[in-house]
Amino acid sequence: MAVLLMLRRAHRALRGTYLDHLPGSDAPGELVHLLRDPFRFLHERFERHGNVFRTRLALPVVFLVGEEANRTVMLTRRDAFAMGRGYHLTAVRRVFEGSIMLEDGEQHARTRAVLTPAVGHLALRESSDRVHAIWSRMLDGVDRVGGEDCYGLAERGTFDVAANALTGLDLGRETESFRPRFERLIDGIMAPTPYRVPLGRLDRAMGARAELMRLLRPRVEAARRAEPSGLVGQLAHARDADGQPLETDAIIGQLLLLFWAGYDTTASAGAWVLHVLARRPDWQQRLRDEVRDRLGTEPVGPDDARALPQLGCFLSEIERMYPSALFFPRVTEEDVSLLGHTLPRDTPVFYSPYLSHRDPEAFDHPNAFDPDRWDSERSPKRARTALLVGFGSGPRVCLGKAFAKLQLRILVAEALRRYRLEPDPGARFTVQGLPVHHPNGSRVRFRPL
Repeated sequence: MAVLLMLRRAHRALRGTYLDHLPGSDAPGELVHLLRDPFRFLHERFERHGNVFRTRLALPVVFLVGEEANRTVMLTRRDAFAMGRGYHLTAVRRVFEGSIMLEDGEQHARTRAVLTPAVGHLALRESSDRVHAIWSRMLDGVDRVGGEDCYGLAERGTFDVAANALTGLDLGRETESFRPRFERLIDGIMAPTPYRVPLGRLDRAMGARAELMRLLRPRVEAARRAEPSGLVGQLAHARDADGQPLETDAIIGQLLLLFWAGYDTTASAGAWVLHVLARRPDWQQRLRDEVRDRLGTEPVGPDDARALPQLGCFLSEIERMYPSALFFPRVTEEDVSLLGHTLPRDTPVFYSPYLSHRDPEAFDHPNAFDPDRWDSERSPKRARTALLVGFGSGPRVCLGKAFAKLQLRILVAEALRRYRLEPDPGARFTVQGLPVHHPNGSRVRFRPL
């Protein structure tokens, strides 16, 4: 009977008829349209169907948009939306197998209780000094070239930060050995299925994963014998709820996920920071003045967020307009009523930071870049309390959010202390939406002050 029920559900899922009561379309080619132009795909369907709409991306899925939807998914009914199951039909479950991203319920809570103190350690003074040194070195000499690609510069800096602060790799030979393997691993995320085909995209990624495991095992074992330092050291000495040490391969599985989250998504945000600053000399000067007035020549530290309120508003607006991911998956664990619609159990859904952050119901002039909307003295309360979900929210909020924000504050402060940023007038850029949202071909010239 259980097998028959499972087959029935699979048949219904493939046909998609259990979602016919929802607005949207099952027209052929929806996935092609999404991959070709994800921004147009999302905007057209949101404008046509509203905050809840269905489509077919190989399998039928439902998109959820807006603050009420986000609060339901991540806060008020969070137990009804499984994140781990949301990735089970994708290659992500193979690339990051054994990681917290694929866990739900009690297992997720247990793992998070172990990881949170270790990841929180990244925002302490030891790590901020490392981040400052890396970005200071990265920005040295950028004025001597004709222009820097925003995403290329941000990617190099955040990769070195992740390699050094997360895994303790030496900058140079160790990092350069790690990078090509890690890039092959991440490329596997875009494999069309979670099934491994010889010489295919996922096969290459899983081969790279095995190489990374071999490379990192000695580092974890060495950390067990030393005083706890850095993320690897913190995890090597951590204990689970039963008082047992974490297995080495389990630690590495979490490290690979945290590396990706701390590198790819922060590179996206860093690229948008540079892109926007070059085009907003008014905000360059406001932020430069704030850093000088509040910190003088002192480096930005983990406790300086409140001392730099305008920079906080600027980074909130970067998160609002340019979230690193356009949408994230969940699967309903039970029937859910939302915005006048019923989502049956086992429905794949996507909540969309990109569309939600540009919803005119939540934000005035949603397509305008306006950091002052987050300023308590310049903006009404409704705008300032709107829910940002670029890092998620609730119990599944990104573990590395504080570390990412620290890194971005350091990048802005160090860049503006040294340079005036200008867009390269000869550069022609596009915007890439998948898998990570970032400017492509946007170049910035750094003029010494």
